[in-house]
Amino acid sequence: MGKKISNDLLRRTEILARILNGECLTKLSAAEDYKVEEVTITRDLQYFRTLGLEIFSRKKGITLFSKVPKDFLTNFVSEYLSLISYSDYFLPPIKKFSKIDSAFFQHIVLLTKAINDSKLLSISYKKLSDNTSNDYLLKPLKLAENNGNWILHAFKNDETILKTFYLSRITNLRLTSKKFILDKVPQKEEKIFDIVLKFIPEVEQEFIYKIWFDEFELEKDEKGSILLKTKQPITNRLASWCISWWDAIEVLQPLELKDYIKEMIKYYQTKNL
Repeated sequence: MGKKISNDLLRRTEILARILNGECLTKLSAAEDYKVEEVTITRDLQYFRTLGLEIFSRKKGITLFSKVPKDFLTNFVSEYLSLISYSDYFLPPIKKFSKIDSAFFQHIVLLTKAINDSKLLSISYKKLSDNTSNDYLLKPLKLAENNGNWILHAFKNDETILKTFYLSRITNLRLTSKKFILDKVPQKEEKIFDIVLKFIPEVEQEFIYKIWFDEFELEKDEKGSILLKTKQPITNRLASWCISWWDAIEVLQPLELKDYIKEMIKYYQTKNL
């Protein structure tokens, strides 16, 4: 009985996410996708209506006529992720993220489905550096929450270097029907720098929980300042993270990171000051 309830919740959450994402979905196609009888999809729609949603099957597909309350979506997606990961951790960060991304529900649900089903993913993505939008075909690998934002780790379809994409910057998302296999191939070369960052003692308890590097070393100097050493490529994410610490951080090396941050601040000033 418990497994049936779990399967019902997973299916219903995904169906709602697909409809909110603009997909043309009929009862027949949904039944085929989830390998259930069409009457099961009919019961799913009836279930949604008991919750107050005006959702009906029409000739052109399942149509939602009412706005779905945000609290409803946050609870639904939290339960969905909890069943998949066997954890009840997700509700607070989902509520926080719902204030950032108006499409948080379909983003989280459909990306999770794409990862679990190993399906290629098509997205339009607004770059952090200049707000231009690019289209990508991705092999999604992992979805992670980080300080209130949600990040997708994925490979571009024709590349072998793992990239990160902020869900709040995804402007369009579509699951394809094509499955992918992640081959173990050598990554393309990406220049890696020896990064040394110096933090004032007062932020020791704060910054330790905000380090997102997989590999790093920490040590203290004679004045109690904390030195963080890691090997990373120089990216917008790294530079933005450094800037977020204001005067609590000093970039000791490399010079390339300092120059990158200067260029980022200069670009911001030309656009906003």
